[in-house]
Amino acid sequence: MSASNQQESFPELVGRTPQEAADHISSRGLMPIIVKVSQPITMDYCASRVRIITDEEGTSVLIAPTIG
Repeated sequence: MSASNQQESFPELVGRTPQEAADHISSRGLMPIIVKVSQPITMDYCASRVRIITDEEGTSVLIAPTIG
C-alpha cells in the first residue's frame, strides 16, 4: 500500500468477471478500464486509473489489476 494507505493492486479480482472487477474498483473511487490481453495500451501513468486485463473473450480477469 502507498503512503496514503490506498490499495495499489487487486489480486483478489483475478478470475472474476470484468464487470465485478470494475464495480469493486469503482467503489474505491478509481477509474476502471477494461481491456483484452492482446489490446494495445498506452504506457502513461494515471494515479486514478486501474486497467482490468481480461482473456480474449472478455469473460475473466487474467492479471491482477493495478493502479496506473
